[in-house]
Amino acid sequence: MFNMGMTEMLIIGAIALIVIGPAKLPDLARALGRGLTEFKRATNDFKSTVAEEVEKAAGPEAKDLANLAKDVRQKTSFNSKSIGDYLETAADVIEAGSKDKEKPKQS
Repeated sequence: MFNMGMTEMLIIGAIALIVIGPAKLPDLARALGRGLTEFKRATNDFKSTVAEEVEKAAGPEAKDLANLAKDVRQKTSFNSKSIGDYLETAADVIEAGSKDKEKPKQS
């Protein structure tokens, strides 16, 4: 979360143990945990509220556009097998065309 390794957390814990003392450290850890949990809950509530408001503001047109974009992507996408088939067919046509033509004679 804060990009801290185990070593850094142990150092911070040792310093907290020295500064705060062993009697008050568990209470402080519980309070810190509750505070972080409340902050996370408030952040998630804010995110969901913003997402709901954006969805309301966009209206049903946004869903229609999203569905249309999905349909277009599905209809225009090629998988590698179908592209390979097209290339093989094109190569066969080119080879057949070159066999039909006579090579010009060099003089």
